[in-house]
Amino acid sequence: MKNKDLKKLFKKGILIILPLYVLWVLYIEFMPMYYNRPTNTRWYFLKESLSGKYKISSANKIFLGESRLNAGVDFTKISNSYSFASGGSTPIEMYYVLEKYLQNHPKPDTVFLSVSPRFFSEIFAFWHYAVRNNVITYSNFKEIISHKNKKDTVLGNFCLPHYFLYKCDYLAYYQSDVLYNYVFGGYSENKNFIKKMQELRGGRPHPGLKDSCSKLNYETKYKHFIPSPLLETYFDKILTLCTKEDITIIFFSMPMNKSSYKNLSLSFISEYKKFMQKTQQRFPAFVISDSLYSYPDKYFGDASHLNKKGKEKFTNDFINHLYNKQ
Repeated sequence: MKNKDLKKLFKKGILIILPLYVLWVLYIEFMPMYYNRPTNTRWYFLKESLSGKYKISSANKIFLGESRLNAGVDFTKISNSYSFASGGSTPIEMYYVLEKYLQNHPKPDTVFLSVSPRFFSEIFAFWHYAVRNNVITYSNFKEIISHKNKKDTVLGNFCLPHYFLYKCDYLAYYQSDVLYNYVFGGYSENKNFIKKMQELRGGRPHPGLKDSCSKLNYETKYKHFIPSPLLETYFDKILTLCTKEDITIIFFSMPMNKSSYKNLSLSFISEYKKFMQKTQQRFPAFVISDSLYSYPDKYFGDASHLNKKGKEKFTNDFINHLYNKQ
């Protein structure tokens, strides 16, 4: 084939591919309610709530955390509260959620903050939930990278190319959800899902939990508690922001199932306690628990999340021991 023919073929390919790509970008950017699965809909709802599209119930007490907090607290029983707990969140995502909340909503008097030990050492939601759903903006991303130690690999390698692939709506990052919902089939389910989260004051339904679970959680794999410098920096940024804004912080961990707690490394428990005690010394105005603890396995629906009975128990314990003793 001659060079002239190759050029013509190439041009024809561009003329075919470019309109398809434009349609793909428009679909991804403007129709997330049609293709997202529930977890991405949670993050989409989070972003849209913070920007004002979905009304946030009046609250002077907000919750920051991840799925363990979300599964374990009935926020409708906590007066004047609203939850932003979202699966896989680390202090990075929590900081930017709080920052965006303060930009567009009345300042709360208290932030209830819970970070699982796992999410001081690794990420889960940053790329395929927070970045994908624009909870992390480009200016946020630049700030994150500026804080990143070159030796800290918690975000993985090639961060900038990875970020721009998401911003270019790279097909591989979306195809699972698109295929799951048959391109346009998710709208009704997602609309009902968002309605339910609004009723639950920001809580997310957590279906599929068992009546009991004795499986081991992620923390049992760690021999030592070694926080990522970047995640530690953002934990400090949350506490510093609340100090500046005169917002009370109450930090606590969620319970583990007894089987997992019994299998934790003693070094892990000791190092976690020392880390939280040092944090408490630097932020003496706040309540920062240094305790890891357990509930019986019967209160867990999987290795990490409380089931319905566990949710009722923890919510009552929380009201009696943390909420009413502020």
